[in-house]
Amino acid sequence: MNDPALHHVQPAAARSLETDQPIDFKDDQHELDECVRQEDGLFPIRAVAHLTGINPITLRAWERRYQLICPIRTPSGHRLYSPEDIQKIQRVKSMSAQGMGFSQIAVLLEREAQQTPSPPEPDFLQPPKPKAALAEQCSQPALFEPSPQSLGQVNDLLERVKTAVLHLDAIALKAVEHHALIWLPTEVVLRAILIEGLHELEQREAWPDRDLGLHWYSQYVRSRLEWWLFQNAHTPDSQHPLTLVDTWETDRPIIAKEFWLIMSLASSFNVKILPPTLSQAQRARLCNRWQARHWIRLLNPADTTAAPPSGRLSGTTELHWCQLLPDEHPVNLTASGVCQGDVSHCQHYLRKKLA
Repeated sequence: MNDPALHHVQPAAARSLETDQPIDFKDDQHELDECVRQEDGLFPIRAVAHLTGINPITLRAWERRYQLICPIRTPSGHRLYSPEDIQKIQRVKSMSAQGMGFSQIAVLLEREAQQTPSPPEPDFLQPPKPKAALAEQCSQPALFEPSPQSLGQVNDLLERVKTAVLHLDAIALKAVEHHALIWLPTEVVLRAILIEGLHELEQREAWPDRDLGLHWYSQYVRSRLEWWLFQNAHTPDSQHPLTLVDTWETDRPIIAKEFWLIMSLASSFNVKILPPTLSQAQRARLCNRWQARHWIRLLNPADTTAAPPSGRLSGTTELHWCQLLPDEHPVNLTASGVCQGDVSHCQHYLRKKLA
């Protein structure tokens, strides 16, 4: 039988194991945001209580009595939980709800641990990934392929993203993203959850406020991608020259395939997205001021007759015009110099031009 003392209680009754003070959950979202930012990829016990619904008393009991969860300790003794720890807590919670005893759960987890390679160290303890490794990870537009065990979770997150967008619910959308970031790397959340959600919504022909929803959600994905680009950026120099990307059409939202293209190029090049609110002349001026080596301009895929304006930028910036077409189209270079094709073919073409 399960030990009643180990079952979680309502969060409002929880007490912090670090301070032995009652936890106030009145402003959950704000406090969760603050907790999550405290460490690089690790979560303090208070944040874990918010994320899992398991109060700190129970978490400490699981650790002390059954060694179900073994968090990292800081020099001052505070517990820090990895995303893998949080995923394990969710599993323990689920198995316990199905009537499995904690001793049985401990045996099952131990058996799995012996058959599974040790998880990697947290990112901040590892040397930075070389650009070549990132290129290998993001070079293809194909989506992240989860294991059979996590496929259901990925699909659930995708459905929650689409539902949030259909209702234009920014709070629900942010909650899904927070959940996904607990157990998936940021680039996978971007590619397989946020951008894939946009792609599937683009294929949906009729729903209320479709144009508004797609435009709004594209801006949301863009802000997340810009943050990811900033996290992986180098200071522009001869080894990492700056490459700018924007859409030629004023105020046109970036579509999913264009986001995938940007991510694949960013794995090898120093990529930055130009602000959409600037005029064409202001963008050209900014490009020159930043001394960008390359400037990729994306043409509307729906406008197959689009042609770029004549003329070249001053300075050493190279212009590249690109138009992503649906399905599997090989690269076609038009008379006006536009690279047309699907994501994969255009990506390979641009990689050669940017190298």
